[in-house]
Amino acid sequence: MRELVIEANNSCNDECLIKTYCISSDGSGVCSANNLVTAQFKVISVFGKYDNLQLTLESSNVPVYAEKLMKVNIRRGYSRESVFTCHKIADDLAYAQFDADNYAPITSTWSVKDGVVSCTWTLDMHELIWPQRVDMIKDSQQSITLYDESHKVTVARDTSQLPIYHAQYLKCCNRVHGNDGFLLTFDQIEQQIRYRLYYWGHSGKHVTVSLTRKDGIELEFECYQDYGVLGYIRNGTERISVEQQITQTMSLNNNEVCSWATPFVLGDSSISIDASTTVFELKVREGDWTLYTEKDVVLKNSPKL
Repeated sequence: MRELVIEANNSCNDECLIKTYCISSDGSGVCSANNLVTAQFKVISVFGKYDNLQLTLESSNVPVYAEKLMKVNIRRGYSRESVFTCHKIADDLAYAQFDADNYAPITSTWSVKDGVVSCTWTLDMHELIWPQRVDMIKDSQQSITLYDESHKVTVARDTSQLPIYHAQYLKCCNRVHGNDGFLLTFDQIEQQIRYRLYYWGHSGKHVTVSLTRKDGIELEFECYQDYGVLGYIRNGTERISVEQQITQTMSLNNNEVCSWATPFVLGDSSISIDASTTVFELKVREGDWTLYTEKDVVLKNSPKL
């Protein structure tokens, strides 16, 4: 697998989290200064939870007394489609609707103000509003079609450009370790180290993150689908558990997303590691199979040493 090490972007902002599709005034799917309809997909990322997507449909310069209908359709091949509809039906009234095989009731918001009509939905993987309940981190085989009234444009043949796909939004705001099968990030906040692993390779086995100090002492974390994260410090044949020092553990979808937090210093009076300053050799394994190795790793969003 191809190695991927990306430094944190110094100009990190919300643009990293957003992908926008458009129908322009010329009827094309190329965004311009004069768009008839825009569909904005934004990642809602909260540490310790599965990423959500926020979808906003918007149209500007809509006359006060005119109706306005816009939709986005997310579909995988010939299977059922997920349709998000925003319909202005009066001068100050609109509705936002979601339909998948006639399933409509869903929480959404809408706004009509100063000629701008917008509707917003939050897509949660654990609810029926999630497109066909597919895995949008791992799977990109859905097309996106945008509608302005009866005019439609397929603006994306797949969803590989959405920031949630392969958690690619992390590459902008974080120093990312990994390859084309997984991403791993570390950051330090409030005297804690936060670890976040996205893994879309194989599934069903536990994934191990090993961090080895130059003297051979190893800090090891194991992500399990059924019972979260275990942690150890190894020194030769000696092994001590640091499980009691691991907090905010989360493992979802066959270990596809695994996250946890630890204090800076782990261990006990017999052996300890200050993980906030130590330089490690990183190794990631699935079962007995080594997925990735990298030297000179520090557990924060900082330039590589």
